[in-house]
Amino acid sequence: MSLNKIVTVSLLLLIVGFNSAFAGTKYSVDSHNSIVNFSTIKKQYVVEPAVFKNTQGAISDSGDVEISIDLNSIDTKIGIRDTRIEELFFKIIKFPKATIKAKIDMNKIKSISYYRKMEIPATLELYGTTKKIKLNIMVAKTYRNRLLITSMQPIIVNTDDYKIPAENLVNLANTVGGLSLSNKAAVNFVLTFKPNK
Repeated sequence: MSLNKIVTVSLLLLIVGFNSAFAGTKYSVDSHNSIVNFSTIKKQYVVEPAVFKNTQGAISDSGDVEISIDLNSIDTKIGIRDTRIEELFFKIIKFPKATIKAKIDMNKIKSISYYRKMEIPATLELYGTTKKIKLNIMVAKTYRNRLLITSMQPIIVNTDDYKIPAENLVNLANTVGGLSLSNKAAVNFVLTFKPNK
C-alpha cells in the first residue's frame, strides 16, 4: 500500500472513531470556520507561520472538551515544506494527530451574555507524550448560539517536553541547508463550536 493510501485510511479511521466517541455531545467543532496556527523560528530571527487546516472536536454536556488536530493538514504555503515537516518531524504515519483535552465549566458558558475570559487546565498529547498545560481563552457567544473560543496567549510547545527526538529537527534542518531551527513553537487557535441538534 502506498504512503498516501496509508495516510488516507488512517485519517478516515480516526475521524470515524472520533465522531462516534462524541455522538450526542453539546457542541461540535465547525472545522470550516476553525483554525490552529503556529510559528517556527529559523536562523534565530526568521519567523515562518503555518496552519493546520483540519481540526475535529467536541464539548460534552458535562464540559469535557477534546480537540483533535490532524498533523497531515499542515499548510505553510509551500508544498514540499509541508511534506518534510509531516514526514521528517511529526512522523505522521506513527503519530498522525495532536490531541488537547480539557474541562470547562458549563455553568459559566451558560451565563455568558457576550464574551468571557477563562483559564482552564488541559493536557496536550503530541508524539505519544502527554503534558499538562493551561489554556488562557476567550469564549464568546455568536450567531445561532455558536461558541467562538480563541487563545488569549499562545501555547509554547517545546520538542523536549514531548520527547520528539533531536534528530527529527536536525533532519528537517538539513533539507534547508542545515540552518538552525528552534525547538520551540508558539501555537494559537480560533475554534468555532456549533450546538448539536
